Amino acid sequence: KNLIVVGGSCINSVAADLLGQAACSADFTTLTDVAAGEFLIESFDRSGNTAILVAGYNAEDTTKAVTYLTNNAVETAVGTKLKGTSATEATVVTAAAAA
Repeated sequence: KNLIVVGGSCINSVAADLLGQAACSADFTTLTDVAAGEFLIESFDRSGNTAILVAGYNAEDTTKAVTYLTNNAVETAVGTKLKGTSATEATVVTAAAAA
C-alpha cells in the first residue's frame, strides 16, 4: 500500500524505518538536515509502493508540513524531498530522478 507517514522518526516507527533509524532533536537534524522551525516532505520507495514522510523538527513543525501538503500540489515521485518553514512555503531540495 502507498502510505502517508506523519511524524518524525523519534515518535513514529514507520518514519524511523524510512530514514534508517530513530532520531530525535539534534540527531534528527543531522539525519535529515531539518532544524528547529523546519519540516520535510519526502517520498520513498517502500516495497514497490510510495511512502511520503511528512515530518517536522517538532509537533508544531509537523503541523505546518501537514497543512502545506493539504493545501498545495506536491510532487510525490520517489526521491523527491521538500523542505519548508511555514504552512505556505516549501522548496524542492531533491528532485526525483528522471525515469
